[in-house]
Amino acid sequence: MRSFRYGGRKGQLFSLKTGEDLVVVRTQSRRPLDAAAQSPQARQALSDLEPVHRFQHAGVEIFRYPHTVRRPSARGAIRATLKSVKGVQFAGQVLIDPQSKTPVLYTENLFVKFDDDLAESTCRKIVKASGLGVKRVLDYARNTFFVEASEGTGQKIFAIAESLLGQKDVELCHPELVRQMGWRTAFPQQWHLKKTTINGTAYDAHANVEAAWALSEGENITIAIIDDGVDLEHEEFAGSGKLIAPRDVTRANDDPRPGSRDNHGTACAGVATGNGFHGASGVAPKAGLMAIRYASPLGSQSEADAFI
Repeated sequence: MRSFRYGGRKGQLFSLKTGEDLVVVRTQSRRPLDAAAQSPQARQALSDLEPVHRFQHAGVEIFRYPHTVRRPSARGAIRATLKSVKGVQFAGQVLIDPQSKTPVLYTENLFVKFDDDLAESTCRKIVKASGLGVKRVLDYARNTFFVEASEGTGQKIFAIAESLLGQKDVELCHPELVRQMGWRTAFPQQWHLKKTTINGTAYDAHANVEAAWALSEGENITIAIIDDGVDLEHEEFAGSGKLIAPRDVTRANDDPRPGSRDNHGTACAGVATGNGFHGASGVAPKAGLMAIRYASPLGSQSEADAFI
């Protein structure tokens, strides 16, 4: 069990448990493991594992041990074989969110915020004394840093975060965590606007939008949609001033158009801000749309960057 706190020393404590039947592997090249595993032993170990999820942009894959391999020593032997593969940076245990039952990956990075009145040089000395290096100085709060531990730190990163948080000059500190992205599905018709009948069935799950329109349709408001991309040429986003400061956090450019596998963000943007000129009105049809593409599980710090 590993624990961390969001919100400082008195913040909420979160715990992650070990997924005993899972193993996580990261390659140095960020390519799939099967491209690196060349030895007969590695090939055999890989063939016995069931793929669970791949974090493509990070070069990380999660596998499930076969049901026939239950003893910890046998699972440890498989991890050791995977670690020995040339090009494998890490092979180890997976942590699980006990609430959602989904894997949570930890990097060897930390978010840390020091007291506002501390000199930056003092902050850097504390970081260095903790065996860490500064990757980035974050500009959305004073004395806030994104720092890294040495390669191979592994789950000790949680203890490092706890130790730092215990220091009197540290306000916030927690590890960077990576979670699998997922979407909630819903009916495609516009049931969110008003009570609707679809194929003879009545759906009353709307947000009372028609009544809200009597007060405002979103004028002088900008809505940011952080999702897997938005079709900027869609007819429901046409009009002067509709699109505001588009950004792609994943590709690090200003073009948030969806990729070939991205099919969620445009629909969400339409639900929020579609102008209704062609029959698909959003909740705030006269609001501006800030389309931000965030299409990969890059970690909690990159997710924060999407908001900034």
